[in-house]
Amino acid sequence: MPAITSPWPIRFINHRPHLACALLVFCLLPLGAIAQEPEENAESSTASSAISSISKSSEAPLYPSRDIRDKSVIAAAMHDEAQWLETEHGKILALYRPTEAKKTLGVLILFHAAENPQRWPPMLENLRANLPRYGWETLAISLPQRYPAAVPARPSSSSSSASASASSAIAETEAEEETATPEEEVVAALSSSAPSSSSAASSSVARELLITTYVDAAFNFLKEKGQFNVVVLVDNSSAYQTLQNLASQIKENKRDPTTVDGPLQALIIANLQQQEPIARQELEMVLGTEQLPVLDLFFAPDNAEQTQSRELHRAVAMRKKVADYQQLLIDNQPKSVEQDHQSFLLGRVRGFMRQKASGTELKAQDGGSRQ
Repeated sequence: MPAITSPWPIRFINHRPHLACALLVFCLLPLGAIAQEPEENAESSTASSAISSISKSSEAPLYPSRDIRDKSVIAAAMHDEAQWLETEHGKILALYRPTEAKKTLGVLILFHAAENPQRWPPMLENLRANLPRYGWETLAISLPQRYPAAVPARPSSSSSSASASASSAIAETEAEEETATPEEEVVAALSSSAPSSSSAASSSVARELLITTYVDAAFNFLKEKGQFNVVVLVDNSSAYQTLQNLASQIKENKRDPTTVDGPLQALIIANLQQQEPIARQELEMVLGTEQLPVLDLFFAPDNAEQTQSRELHRAVAMRKKVADYQQLLIDNQPKSVEQDHQSFLLGRVRGFMRQKASGTELKAQDGGSRQ
């Protein structure tokens, strides 16, 4: 049989599979590089966005805290009434409205446990805004809440991991930063001139101590203005803390039982928080001054719990022999009542203060005024 011969050497034919594999790998290499480029681009864009967000967050804020930012916005919007009062725990915002009548009868201080005045109930805003037209100045101060606000949620783990991956790049960016631009200098100046945050500086201070300092700041402000004929309105959640130091300063006036010898001439209790009734022991102190007239306001709906609270208030007042104790149940008022200068509540409060605490403004020899 004749032998079969091939034009190709046997050795070359055996290596053809290896050559095919090599050619296939050579063709697939560009495709792998193309697929890898989007992943690298995505990672680099993620790192750059993380760097930019962290660099923005590292900038100094315009205000020391969110609370002082909100109050600063309110003060700017109500610049004619806004007053920043100094306390040992920072500045606090107060809204002061002078009299709009020819004769000044006194001043009503409104203490309410709400962080900002825009969250006040319409009944209190109605009193604050409309009493000055009848000769009563108003000074409104928000007290710290009994229950602190909820703490914001922490950043997610993905953002923290992105921050960690970009930390080295941030260090290089900070090393290459130039001097501050004029715009940055302006922002820094505004931040430094903003009032210090009372909430940030006093986060570890007890609520009772904060309320005491707020009350002292209010009376010092009125003292500088020569206004001594004061009526205090306070909500039930902070009545005990507000009156702790004030009640101890009231002395018995034997010469004129109708005039209170102390920092305030009358007390108005606004029982706005039905879920926070005043305890019996606290009521013993709040209603413990015989000569101090008290107007005790309750608001509808009058459920079983509030009915029990009203009976307790009346019983303590009778046991403490309060000479002038009045209790009043008022229906809830709509939002529109804020601008009503003839509302039912406004009329009752005006009548109570005019009968029990109205004074006459006297000119002192140094040109000031006193009650």
